[in-house]
Amino acid sequence: YLRDDAMRPLPRKRMKYFVIAGDLNADPNDGDSTGNPVEMLLAHPLVQDPLPESTGAEEAAVAQGGKNKDHVGSGKFDTGDFNDSSVGNLRIDYVLPSKSLHVINSGVFWPKQGAIGFDWLDASDHRLVWVDVKAP
Repeated sequence: YLRDDAMRPLPRKRMKYFVIAGDLNADPNDGDSTGNPVEMLLAHPLVQDPLPESTGAEEAAVAQGGKNKDHVGSGKFDTGDFNDSSVGNLRIDYVLPSKSLHVINSGVFWPKQGAIGFDWLDASDHRLVWVDVKAP
């Protein structure tokens, strides 16, 4: 069952439209989280995963190498830029709408080197994840 922030189970009638968003610190394919907790959320029958991506994230994974070379998941889905000698870049930030919402577009703000906004990335090792949705 999905729960609210007070850990109360949400009744199905209250779950028509929702979005789960935040830093979950768990990658579905790589990193050191145990038991693959995020995979349980991604596989939930009421949740859809729009798989936001970025060409800048993919470029960074290749350029930085290190642990990124051993990752199973594609670098284009990464949302965090971490030490390449420990865990490498990972997908750890999420915006997951309910399946009742129509996803129009999604992405990760991770510009390629030299692109407008690239110098803003120094502000955090996490990247902005966005999803445009429309209610039916």
